[in-house]
Amino acid sequence: MTILAARANGKFVIDGVYNNFRHGDGLYQECMQGKTWGMDGKTLIHPNQVKTANEVFAPSEEEVEHARRLIACWDEAKSSSEGAFTGVAVLDGIMVEELHVKSARLLLARAEKIAQMKTV
Repeated sequence: MTILAARANGKFVIDGVYNNFRHGDGLYQECMQGKTWGMDGKTLIHPNQVKTANEVFAPSEEEVEHARRLIACWDEAKSSSEGAFTGVAVLDGIMVEELHVKSARLLLARAEKIAQMKTV
């Protein structure tokens, strides 16, 4: 319920602490579980945990490329519909709706913020 409430209100959901900062495999497993459940990140208590959390929660190059393609597909469907857009597009045989486009735009915004942080 917490994740649904956060999403409905445009908030991030951060997973709790993994206390054994010397056990990288356990942290990785918890991060993957959190990402699968819809978490946006993980609360960290030690610098050793940062790399793992960033690798898991940052959008991958594949995710970024898919988001770009999805948005382009949506935009093309809207612009070529001549005012008769049905609210559905198709990318690689899979139906795309506005909720997917919103998620893709959020993913790209997060990827852009991460890229900006790397250049500072």
